[in-house]
Amino acid sequence: MRLDLTGMDPTDHALARRCSVGDIPTRAAATFAGRTAVTDDAGSWTFAELESVANRVAHGLVELGIEAEDPVSILSTNCREFVATYFGAAKAGMVALPINLLSGLDNIAHALTDSGTRILLVHGSLAELVMGAVAGIPSIRTVVVVGGVPEGLEAPADGPALIGWDDLLSDDDSNPDTVIADRQVVQCLYSSGTTSRPKGVLTSHLAVTMAGLGNGAVFGLKWGAQGSVTVCPLPLFHTAGLNGVLVPAITMGATVHLLAGFDPTQYADTVARVRATHLVGLPLMLESLAGGADRGLDLSSIEVLLYAMAPMSEEMRRRLEAALPDAKIVLGSGMSECTPATVMQWPELNPDKSDSWGYPTPIAQNRICEPGGEALLATDEEGEIAYRGPTVMEGYWNNPQANAEVFVGGHLHSGDLGRIDADGVVWFADRVKDIVKSGGENVSSLHVERVLLDHPHVAEVACVGRPDPTWGELVTVVVVPAEGASDDDELVASVMEFGAERLTSSHRPRDVVVTDAIPRTATGKIRKVELRGVR
Repeated sequence: MRLDLTGMDPTDHALARRCSVGDIPTRAAATFAGRTAVTDDAGSWTFAELESVANRVAHGLVELGIEAEDPVSILSTNCREFVATYFGAAKAGMVALPINLLSGLDNIAHALTDSGTRILLVHGSLAELVMGAVAGIPSIRTVVVVGGVPEGLEAPADGPALIGWDDLLSDDDSNPDTVIADRQVVQCLYSSGTTSRPKGVLTSHLAVTMAGLGNGAVFGLKWGAQGSVTVCPLPLFHTAGLNGVLVPAITMGATVHLLAGFDPTQYADTVARVRATHLVGLPLMLESLAGGADRGLDLSSIEVLLYAMAPMSEEMRRRLEAALPDAKIVLGSGMSECTPATVMQWPELNPDKSDSWGYPTPIAQNRICEPGGEALLATDEEGEIAYRGPTVMEGYWNNPQANAEVFVGGHLHSGDLGRIDADGVVWFADRVKDIVKSGGENVSSLHVERVLLDHPHVAEVACVGRPDPTWGELVTVVVVPAEGASDDDELVASVMEFGAERLTSSHRPRDVVVTDAIPRTATGKIRKVELRGVR
């Protein structure tokens, strides 16, 4: 059947069917106008106020000459202005580009240069540092400073214009009638860069909207008179904080309490004070809640704890379950390229599947492919986890080679190794690049790490393959001692013995390196590329 669309005004038709991330706060404000939408250390906005400010940002960006599909870069800690700029850029049909603050000056400059950024929003605390860096990026013409331009700070000669946040805001607070295509790009997140130069992940309005609805549903956020409440110490420049917490919360009319960073005591105290119901974080963040319970905090409001991006030891899980017996503890997994979460492991799973990633979410089809290839593998065969669905990215910015490789066979290749069992449960083995090939065997670095985390004197551990002429790669573990650990030589011997008792011959560590800290990305992922040459 061929659809006859003659007689319609194309603009009216497009606006009536618009799928825009910028409309997410619009819909929430229509129902929950007076409810608190977002707070930070300087104050709060209701949903009506967030909608108004985001609309003023959208019109202000247009008045500055920024055009549809242009990047609007955000270099800031978590704050309300970050949120309003993200949604304002979306309303104007532009591309929000949050910059990873902890990726290093070289990678920050790469993201700004690679994207062709013309306007940059920067937090006032970073303004002085940033102005020196942007002087070498000629595409940047305007820098907007949250909190106003610090006294004495001036733009360099022939450099970008320097304006305050209030100067960006238009007087027009109406929601713009911007025509937006479903697959038009709304955000660009540069990947963590654990193995190479970060790549710009381009994600559409449809993908972000679907992920917001899907995550809100599977996370159990409430739409109704009793709204959900969350506390977010995760940085909004990462997909976990942005697409895993902020967007689902605003979509479902939940209140988001933003923290500029993670401090264990502040986090637990805030969760208790605001009566948070749903929380997402790294395991070490959630562990601080057990400490808060030990201090007598009332944390009985917590319904769901979702952890991601790092494994949780059995000891930590038992401690959380004891401190918060009524809270569900859930593992969420995914990747920026598929607007996570793609898999969730619920407590209802059988105990013998507690080490799995769990079941796919309703918005992502999970398959197993030949690594880098087209062939789909059968049930329980190990290969590369691949995705298909509406939340898949549009591609990488300025990277045709990576685009050609990642979409082979009509699926998004994740770079993760795993299998799917007969019940549809996804089991993760390791990153393709993190598998240690030793003596003809594929060694899962993740499995080694999970086992050694139970050593009483090991606080952190990373397993890597070190080149070896005999074995191909030598199973090497880098450990951070726990408080009260013995001296380095004794700890090395103890870890070697512990591994030999609990791991197969191919998986047990052949060398142990003791260090003060393991290098990580801003969201806690181990930068193993920096560890492979350790001695």
